[in-house]
Amino acid sequence: MVAAGKGVVRSMHIKGEYHSEVIPVDFAINGLLMLAAKVGSSSDRPKEVPVYNLTASAVKKMTWKEVLDIGRRIIYDYPFEMTVWYPDGNIRANKFMHNMCVIFLHFLPAYLIDFLMLIFFQKPFMVHIHKRIQNGMLLLQYFTTRRWVFHSSKFLALGEDGNQVDKGLFSIDFSQMVEEQYLKDCLLGGRQYCMKEPLSSLPRCRRILKVLYVVDKLWSIFFYGLLLWLVYSYSETARYVLDTATEYIRTAPVIRTLAKRFATSPALASQYTLYPCCSHQFRYLPKCWSDIRLNSKVRVILVGPSFVEIYHQ
Repeated sequence: MVAAGKGVVRSMHIKGEYHSEVIPVDFAINGLLMLAAKVGSSSDRPKEVPVYNLTASAVKKMTWKEVLDIGRRIIYDYPFEMTVWYPDGNIRANKFMHNMCVIFLHFLPAYLIDFLMLIFFQKPFMVHIHKRIQNGMLLLQYFTTRRWVFHSSKFLALGEDGNQVDKGLFSIDFSQMVEEQYLKDCLLGGRQYCMKEPLSSLPRCRRILKVLYVVDKLWSIFFYGLLLWLVYSYSETARYVLDTATEYIRTAPVIRTLAKRFATSPALASQYTLYPCCSHQFRYLPKCWSDIRLNSKVRVILVGPSFVEIYHQ
């Protein structure tokens, strides 16, 4: 969660529709204490070792996607200091797409940052951090990409066997857990006690997050625009597909009908110049309107960004 909030982790290999077994550590400790008290005070020792599944899915069903959505909202409200990039990572069920994102969104930026650190005679650190994060995420992927079904009826029965004092001191009632408040406490705890970032820096961090949001969107527009331009410039297939799509849109019945209605509108007649033409046809829009030289009077209507519709008068 801290790595995602810092903008370091941009992709996670998770199947979002699967249930996440995420519970507060308080419930785990309380459950262990209640279980030890039950086994220790029992006069009949079982012949086999009892197994208790300490899970919350039977009471609280929350998917990994819900965890990510809640965590993203909390990170936007309580951002970290020294954020590397705008925290807008996502989960991906396809392993190939995730690996591509790891290469282009994790390791390539990490090597670039370390290269800049070497230029300024600083110690590189980003590649080392990403390798540690990647190793940890590889361990988690075994659990986040599989559907797990745990039967926890024996564990939930522990809360019914104890007295009222024990239930109050060592609560294991998952129905009392508020997911958003729990994840908020996790994030703020990590911010204050793991990263040593005081809450007094939150207003400044929120302003920086707004700037990073604008930078992230501008970079996305530039990157995808450059990618499309390169594909269009160096691919005959891409140019053919684009030209075919443009021709189809231009000759679509809906576009032609709207253009005809627009052309015959009396209120707009004075806003267009009449040019000579011999028949109804398409013409590309020239750089200067005065360059049009045809044979009879027509009305020229702009239909798209690069062509005009010409109608015979």
